[in-house]
Amino acid sequence: MALHSPPDTLQRAALALLGGRQPLVHVAREAGFAGIAPFAAAFGAAYHVQPQALRGWAGAGRYRIGYGGPFHLEQTLRYLGRDPENLAERVQGRAYTRFFPLDGRAVPVTLTFGASACTVDATRPRAAVRALDLHLLLRRFLGLEQPLAEFYRLVQGHRVFGPLTAGLPGVRIPQLPSLWEALCWAVVGQQINLAFAYRLRNRLIALGNGADAAAALAAPDPLPFPTPEQVLRLTPEGLRERQFSRQKAAYVLGLARACSDGVLDEAALRQLPPEAAEAALLAQKGLGPWSAAYALMRGLGHPDALPIGDTGLRTALQRQFRLREPPDVKRQQRLMEPFRPYRSLATYYLWKSLSAPAGD
Repeated sequence: MALHSPPDTLQRAALALLGGRQPLVHVAREAGFAGIAPFAAAFGAAYHVQPQALRGWAGAGRYRIGYGGPFHLEQTLRYLGRDPENLAERVQGRAYTRFFPLDGRAVPVTLTFGASACTVDATRPRAAVRALDLHLLLRRFLGLEQPLAEFYRLVQGHRVFGPLTAGLPGVRIPQLPSLWEALCWAVVGQQINLAFAYRLRNRLIALGNGADAAAALAAPDPLPFPTPEQVLRLTPEGLRERQFSRQKAAYVLGLARACSDGVLDEAALRQLPPEAAEAALLAQKGLGPWSAAYALMRGLGHPDALPIGDTGLRTALQRQFRLREPPDVKRQQRLMEPFRPYRSLATYYLWKSLSAPAGD
């Protein structure tokens, strides 16, 4: 199913607010509301921001995105800071800084996490449509469009997921800013341990930016994650010198070509049902069922992806369901079937039940 998006009337209202010309009451009436209060309530529920805050973004250089529900601060910050040597991300206390891709540009953004809202510090794009695109990208990155309440209702009282969700209220699947970045991470992380995967990813970031990794780590600001076009300037030999296997180098360059040429078009894939999007991903060399499910979960935000065969999922199912032996593929599918259409969330909560969860 295609992911939920706000109604056209609210989208037009958002663009009018970002255009900054019409009085707020006029924007509310154009959207079909009798007054500002009901409009603000509906707008806030759809966009996780108050109309006045979105309008004032250009002048203030910052605004607040409300979580609109439970949000697990500790787990979020733990995940964002999981690699202290990450060249593309910086975490200082509750502040997180990175570049976000927007219309071919890299936009620096700092997110400062509070109890009920996240403060965004970023120069607002001049074009209203680009500003709205950036806001939607940040909302998706924070996992705010994930159907957490629906998933909680589905598993309420379940002997495994009842306690899991109660113990981790507000945990959301970490999203990456682009499908391309998710694909890179999926391929880089294949069949190696997490520490080595972090090192390879940082080497790719440095190479793509033409930077020295040690100097970049010491710099105060992160590097942008390299675009497919930047990665295409690299050579298999250059990647192999940085400990990429021949196969990983070929897969990364092949996916860069597919994304650059539009064969893998993120916007188009977002509109497809999960099965069709998965088929498009599986058609690419280097992407197997696990990689495709990972990209669906963390790159496209699909709520019902299932990485069958994942080691962490198999281990968590055995522990949580108290099975005598690890479940085979068919039994994994049967155990996860009751959680359709939210198997992505079910998978992530199972990962989180492990001391060193897979998927990080």
